[in-house]
Amino acid sequence: MPEVLDLPSVEQRGVLERLVFHGIVFNMSWEDPEMDRRAFNLTGNDTVISISSAGCNPLNFLCQSPRKLISIDGNPAQNAILELKLAAIKTLAHATFFDIFAARNPAVVTRVYHRQLRPNISPRSQRFWDENLWMAARGIYNFGRMGLFCRILRRFLDLLGISRNQFEEFFELRTLGEQREWYEKYGAPKVWGPWSRRFVMFRPLLYLCGVHPEQYRLVNGRHDMYEYVKERVEYAFTKVPAYDNYFLSLVLTGRFRGNRVPPYLLEENFETLRNNLGRVLVVNGWLGPFLDTQPEGSITKFNLLDIFDWMTPEMFESTLRSVLRAASLGATLIYRSGSYRLDPPASILRHVERHDDLAAQLFATDRSTTYGSFYILTVKSKPNGHTPS
Repeated sequence: MPEVLDLPSVEQRGVLERLVFHGIVFNMSWEDPEMDRRAFNLTGNDTVISISSAGCNPLNFLCQSPRKLISIDGNPAQNAILELKLAAIKTLAHATFFDIFAARNPAVVTRVYHRQLRPNISPRSQRFWDENLWMAARGIYNFGRMGLFCRILRRFLDLLGISRNQFEEFFELRTLGEQREWYEKYGAPKVWGPWSRRFVMFRPLLYLCGVHPEQYRLVNGRHDMYEYVKERVEYAFTKVPAYDNYFLSLVLTGRFRGNRVPPYLLEENFETLRNNLGRVLVVNGWLGPFLDTQPEGSITKFNLLDIFDWMTPEMFESTLRSVLRAASLGATLIYRSGSYRLDPPASILRHVERHDDLAAQLFATDRSTTYGSFYILTVKSKPNGHTPS
């Protein structure tokens, strides 16, 4: 079974951050796994580290059979979701696993939890699920901060006059031309107005969907949050094929459609996941301090999500220095930002090679459309002076 490591808590968090990022925030990871797959090109020689989020990202990587997978999160509730999924992969048939985590018949989790799942998760996660199993049983995508936000959003759109049936029709469209026609007929005329501006600019709502307070200040300060959200929404509806966009389907209809699901939920990947369980380390703790404990040059792939959006410039640089120390020469790191641009500090840039063309190419296919930019960097030298031979 996967190993679980609890690190000492050494960082202080603000009151608002502790309030917003306590318990389940993300019930699903909001990074498009196809972008990450093409950016990383994982092999059996890779050690990959990923922020856990809801466990989707690390499990999608595990489908690709890296040598080792490290999944880390400062919020133990997010790792509790991952641990429950890992236990289900170990002990359940795929059909039952799919019923729970594709939320087709999630109540089945109550029949298997105590006998099969609970013995295979850490004591910390046992305590969490002993109290909160009802969320998984009623469909995990309805709960957590993100689930509450999506339910509020769907009700808001209903009040604006866009029916659930109209969204059901949208996800069966097969061309971008048809999507644009739908959006111009049903979406844009009803959505964009004073009530939507109030909705978007009401910070507590965006905190619900995982926007960190510092990230809100970053995006709103640079771009105007309302205009940013409007641009991202229009992009999602008119520039990205909707048929297999399970991100947008979950937000707007509350469900996945058929087998249009994250890769780790597909039956074809289930045995691979089960065979690879022993390669997983789950870490409750902060990225920088954990990396500083790892052997120098031991990690080849870093999936850092949007963590830099909420860091001060000093924390941004310090964390990337920890990354460089733990990274092998030639290692790849990817990250995202809510901002349209968030370049690494100058002190870091001299040690990495940017792949902006590939990043832009992949970002243009992003089905999540929740971010403003995407970055791919490879390590070409180390701060201690080592360079590739």
